[in-house]
Amino acid sequence: MRSRDLSNSSYNPTLTMPVTSVTVSEDNQKKLDELISRVPELLLTLDDPQYDEIFGYRINSDDKEYVDVDVRDEILYKFLVASEYVVDTAADRIVATLNWRNKFNPLSAAYVEKFGSELDSLGVITNFKRDQSGLSVVTWNLYGNIKSPKKIFEQYGDDEGEDTGSPFLRWRIGLMERSLSFLKFTEEENNRAAQVHDYNNVSMFRMDPGMKVATKQIISLFGDHYPELLSVKFFINVPILMSWMFAAVKALGVVSADTAKKFQVMNGGDLIDWLGVQLPVAYGGTSAGELKELEADVKTVGIPEYAQQILGRAVEENNLTVE
Repeated sequence: MRSRDLSNSSYNPTLTMPVTSVTVSEDNQKKLDELISRVPELLLTLDDPQYDEIFGYRINSDDKEYVDVDVRDEILYKFLVASEYVVDTAADRIVATLNWRNKFNPLSAAYVEKFGSELDSLGVITNFKRDQSGLSVVTWNLYGNIKSPKKIFEQYGDDEGEDTGSPFLRWRIGLMERSLSFLKFTEEENNRAAQVHDYNNVSMFRMDPGMKVATKQIISLFGDHYPELLSVKFFINVPILMSWMFAAVKALGVVSADTAKKFQVMNGGDLIDWLGVQLPVAYGGTSAGELKELEADVKTVGIPEYAQQILGRAVEENNLTVE
């Protein structure tokens, strides 16, 4: 019997950690078992039936090499929860995600492709020692580091094809994929990541149309292909004039009600109550270093074994280098 039901997850600012622990019902366990049993037939419907990777792990039957059964089941469970426990809907989402990953190749975006300092300055992954908050892995989006929005989104717009994506989109998906390497899908306290969107020095009047398009695209892809991976999303240093935007997002149903519950919109940037004293001073902590200096190195946790196999073949065939 499983020990949690992530469909009831929420984030309450009066609590010190996300609420995730609810016993799964026997009926929902049966639905998960059904979904697992259907995986081989789902693979046969793919554009490429040989592609069976999600988040770096092999999604296939128990007897296949490199299948970590426990992790596979947890990943499938996330799709089931996001589909409100409708097995057919979860199956359709899994097929769509596998087809998208096969075309987009997010592992390459995460571990092979280079995007340059201009894009790399916009994102950081931290993996601080967990404290009372229960939050550990955090992806930071540093919008204030965009010095020339028009140039960024002319160069990194979304007009290079929906299958492979623009450089900006590939960079952002790569950042997401690397953050997943730090998660432990079988550990309740570390199977999700937090996100911080820092609007320090960002004016609502500087919002480039290209940025809006890219943001919309990212929200859509994350919603479709990265289900139940978010613990809480902080929007910090938000200009007062921008606060209405977040209220509108919730009111208009742009994101699901469960996702909206995880939004924390703050005019300041103090995150010490959630992430602890290891934060830089700018975020309420005691560290004298800059956030970039505290970035987690994926080499400390390693790339999932099956992802290594996929990347190894690509590297050998194309003479590439893995990070």
